[in-house]
Amino acid sequence: MSPFLGLILGILLLVPALLIAIPVHEMGHAAAAYFLGDRSVRYFGYFSPDPRRFLDPFGALAVFVALVGWGRRVPVQSNRISTLRQKVLYELGGPVANLLVAVVLGFLLRALVRAGLPYSYDLGPGLLLAALYAIVFLNLSLFAFQLLPIPGLDGWNIIEALFRNRNPRFFYDVSIRRREIWAGCVVVLIAFQFFQRVNLLQYVMAPFFEPASLISVGTCVGYTIPGLVFLYPCLL
Repeated sequence: MSPFLGLILGILLLVPALLIAIPVHEMGHAAAAYFLGDRSVRYFGYFSPDPRRFLDPFGALAVFVALVGWGRRVPVQSNRISTLRQKVLYELGGPVANLLVAVVLGFLLRALVRAGLPYSYDLGPGLLLAALYAIVFLNLSLFAFQLLPIPGLDGWNIIEALFRNRNPRFFYDVSIRRREIWAGCVVVLIAFQFFQRVNLLQYVMAPFFEPASLISVGTCVGYTIPGLVFLYPCLL
């Protein structure tokens, strides 16, 4: 296969993965909010399968640029999601939803491989297996990425829920400087990639990604768009 065709197929296979993984993540938050007592998420249509409700343009672009991403945050009523336990469970709802989908589809992927279905980029059944692999990978990627302690991601929101009352000024300062923090993170990632030839995301995501991937597909997986980007968050 030519590098150009590999590039095109690598990108195209991410499209259905994106249309599944990001809505699953946000609907996971919505489901958590609903079961915690906030029924507004159902009223405002956050259980709709329409991906347009959940996709954020920059978060979708990040999927093709860095193989990570995010969606439009599901708003909740603060008077319904107010206790520490409720806030933490709400934030965990998105990553847990991605993990559950990755595990279920990962078992299906393993079963199809054992049944002898080929994995290939050729038109036919093998291409369906490649598309399923991309869906499993991106759900694992979102699960691990969203748990990172970066402002705006679920991991940071959990930390904020746990410790905000102890130092509200610190978390307020972080919230108003979120863009600068993200810009700094991007600069660090680019610097490591350019000078060290290292994708730093692989190392920071691995503690979450690797065990989840082992549960899902029995091995640690990665994804490559030839000539554009690769992500293999596995340390072993």
